[in-house]
Amino acid sequence: MSNSRLDDLLVLRSDELTLDQQNQVADIYAQAFPPELRVPLAELATPGPAALMHVAVDGHEAVGFAATMLLGQTGWVFLRYYGISATRRRHGIGLRFWPLLLTALASAGWPAQVVFEVEDPRQSAANPTEKGVREARIAFWQRCGARLLPVDGYVMPDLAGLAAPEPMRLMAYEAASGGQLLPDQVGNLVAALYSCRYGLDGDDPMVVAALGSIGT
Repeated sequence: MSNSRLDDLLVLRSDELTLDQQNQVADIYAQAFPPELRVPLAELATPGPAALMHVAVDGHEAVGFAATMLLGQTGWVFLRYYGISATRRRHGIGLRFWPLLLTALASAGWPAQVVFEVEDPRQSAANPTEKGVREARIAFWQRCGARLLPVDGYVMPDLAGLAAPEPMRLMAYEAASGGQLLPDQVGNLVAALYSCRYGLDGDDPMVVAALGSIGT
């Protein structure tokens, strides 16, 4: 059992959940992500050599989940989804869950380097409310110790055939960071993300554009 614990919060793997907890995770997933950003939950909840889902449990209630995948042999983990129950947000659950998730990943022998996508506030300049939500999300991850990567041209491919590809920002968490990633390191990470997560080759126009946008 993945019994990482902080205060009264317990982290379990998806295959350790009760049926009620599985249903609670399904509700959290639907609350946190619109249909165009979701893949079948079974794809996330089935453990594999390169895929794990962990769930934050308070008492007997599932209150958050994180779906992760290994990016090949890069030494990085991609955080596919991180969601907290709508009724438990703004109570510090997300901040408390994060270090427990890192501990659970380490217990599974996974790397302590995590990369993920966040919505770009610059793409919602015409909607101050949405812009504020996106900025707050980035600020949350910065409190968790993550930082924005200098990739201004990163675009997330369409996941479900329901929406156009969307410009995003990349953020990264490194447990033992020795400083900013070098441009070549960022480029290798971006290329691996597109290849492992989305199946895109290095000569795909989307990949080429993202790599060409890497700053310092």
